[in-house]
Amino acid sequence: MAEKHEVTVRKLFDDVWNKGNLKVYDEICTPDFVNNDPMNPVRGLEAAKGVVKKYRAAFPDCRIDVDEIFSTGDKVVTRWRYSGTHHGQLEGIAPTGRRVNGTGITILRFSGDLIREAYVNWDALGMLQQLGVVTLPGKSAQAGM
Repeated sequence: MAEKHEVTVRKLFDDVWNKGNLKVYDEICTPDFVNNDPMNPVRGLEAAKGVVKKYRAAFPDCRIDVDEIFSTGDKVVTRWRYSGTHHGQLEGIAPTGRRVNGTGITILRFSGDLIREAYVNWDALGMLQQLGVVTLPGKSAQAGM
């Protein structure tokens, strides 16, 4: 079962996020899917699809690469890297043309063969810093760019 779940999770990243095929969500998630992401907390498949649409519109070349994946029981854990170029509006931030990249970890909980819940932790602050909209005290917006 664990290997089957890992294949499903790879479909989530490859087909949904990297290719933008939102119909795959309907095949791999329960209708009451919950995304526990502090930046994008949503309930239900349509809301989850909206998150993907939002980021793919802002970063049309977005890419998520899974660096590590393992599973136990009804959970699959992934460690991943994201990248993309900011060509569309995101949360009121006008396109900057800047390239961003960072890392994240997702824990997905299954109900049978379907993903029921996601716990996501990713470097959203790093993305905002790379876009130049957030600076840390004592650092300029161009530091580290």
